[in-house]
Amino acid sequence: MKIFLSLENSEENRELTSLLKNAEQFEITDHIEKETTVIINGPLTQLSEMLLKDHTLAGKIKEILLIGGSDSYGDVTPVAEKNIYIDPESAQHVFLSGIPVVMFGLNVTRELENRALVPLAYLLEPSIFQVEECGVFVETKGTVTKGMTVTDLYSDKQFDNHYVQMATDINLPVYRELTRKLKQ
Repeated sequence: MKIFLSLENSEENRELTSLLKNAEQFEITDHIEKETTVIINGPLTQLSEMLLKDHTLAGKIKEILLIGGSDSYGDVTPVAEKNIYIDPESAQHVFLSGIPVVMFGLNVTRELENRALVPLAYLLEPSIFQVEECGVFVETKGTVTKGMTVTDLYSDKQFDNHYVQMATDINLPVYRELTRKLKQ
């Protein structure tokens, strides 16, 4: 499986990259070709810019595994998570691109030692995650709500387009055992 990484420079992301490189079933690539999975842990600026430069790129991406956002609260503001807050316009562009997104927000990653490993765990054992299809819009104009990921998960009013599978729960004991084994 081809993996394109868009990661901030951090110890957590270096650990993810190292584990992906050591796994036989994954090939890290520096470009996106047909059926590439994109993993993002950082602002969505790079991917948004790539999509604007090459309009055929969206059709080549199998899915985006995004560490970011939340269904209800934030870590930078009361409602915005850092990866979305830094560049909400790019996040909005990616969410509206029509590319399938699996979003691992603070609602499932906040308690984890290294939330950067969540996409790898998802690729290896998707059944340990409960996901729900939803629409997501990013608040780009609000003074207090800038960067908020607005979902229709708990609303009677549904958005027209649902491109996001949002992780709503994780089997923590299985996740911890899986990541422990990966690190050995």
